[in-house]
Amino acid sequence: MAKGEEKFRDSQQALELAQRAAQLSRFQKATMMFEIDEDRDLVEVQIQIFSEDSMRRDATFVLSQRARVKDSRPVHASKVLYRHQFRTDERTITFTFPTSELTGFCYDGSEIEIEYQGVLKIDDAVFFDTKVSEEFIYNVLKKPKIRRDAKNLIDPKDSFNFFTNLRAIPLRNRLATLVLVFAAGIVIIVNTLIGLHDQMSPESQTYLYSHTDSDGDASSPLFNSLYGSGAAGVAIWFAMRRNLRKYMKFRFKQVPNRIDRTTVVPIERMVHGLSRVELKDVTLRVVACNLEKGKYIRGSGSNTRAVSFSKPIQGVLLYKHKVETIPRKQPVENYFPGEVEFDAMFDGLYPPAQVSESHGLFVYWEVQLLVDELVDQELTGSVTGLRKEDFFDDGS
Repeated sequence: MAKGEEKFRDSQQALELAQRAAQLSRFQKATMMFEIDEDRDLVEVQIQIFSEDSMRRDATFVLSQRARVKDSRPVHASKVLYRHQFRTDERTITFTFPTSELTGFCYDGSEIEIEYQGVLKIDDAVFFDTKVSEEFIYNVLKKPKIRRDAKNLIDPKDSFNFFTNLRAIPLRNRLATLVLVFAAGIVIIVNTLIGLHDQMSPESQTYLYSHTDSDGDASSPLFNSLYGSGAAGVAIWFAMRRNLRKYMKFRFKQVPNRIDRTTVVPIERMVHGLSRVELKDVTLRVVACNLEKGKYIRGSGSNTRAVSFSKPIQGVLLYKHKVETIPRKQPVENYFPGEVEFDAMFDGLYPPAQVSESHGLFVYWEVQLLVDELVDQELTGSVTGLRKEDFFDDGS
């Protein structure tokens, strides 16, 4: 490129930037930009003050890692990483902070997005201070090479015979299960009938469900009762499943304090199980995945609530072995040879990027005992002590 053309291009870019700044100054009191210097491992924050009201004021810059939920009614979460206080004594203010403050990673998934956010607040008003917010991306997680259907791997279809399973559990659990079945039927039938009555009755004669919500908008009593019945049914089912699993004891025997690429655990040392009945067509699996976690808002008026979600992605199969029969009261671990090698977990999953306890990208692994005609067993493994570096180091 000729020097004349290069100078013309630079002058055009400078003019465009000046015009953009002039336009912004009409509507904004301040702007903020980020520039990452990879050579010096620094992030430069450039602040431009346009309004005279914002000059010679106390100001605060806060850097956060933010989990943004991709939903029409999202609940986002953020974690503060860095804070800087200063005064706006100049029109142009520049300061830096080390890139080491950018802990974690950026990620763009199906349900959540994780990014960095800088927020500038200038104390220049009685009620509404000037606030400038900018998002930026740095250290983006790249997709692992290995990909599987995580949902079916982590939550396989549990095919079981209710009455066979009922006979296999102790008497007290059998009675508790039958009570729960009876209670579920009563709750669902009565609640649905109330919803049907309230749907057909004028507002003054409803029993439980109103025709309007707390905001005054129209509401369906029958729909609300069916939703309540479904929620009650799910809660009762989880309680029933805990009882139906009592046909055997299944627990961890030994779990390593910290898992890395070199971790190898024989099955006979990892789990222990004893069954009250003979087990048929038994498969033992060790699986791992990432979980996208977050919250969104559902319902309206008085029924408005924050709902948590946890979506499995990037499933990895670490171990699988099947046996035809395990006699009653025999240690199940004796029938599964081999060992679990965890290096595949680091090859196939994203490293954790946890913004809060309820939001972010998590690592999850579990042991599954899949049994024909009986409710499956599962044990959730510990991820304490996982190092992000192990997900990028191939061990060579």
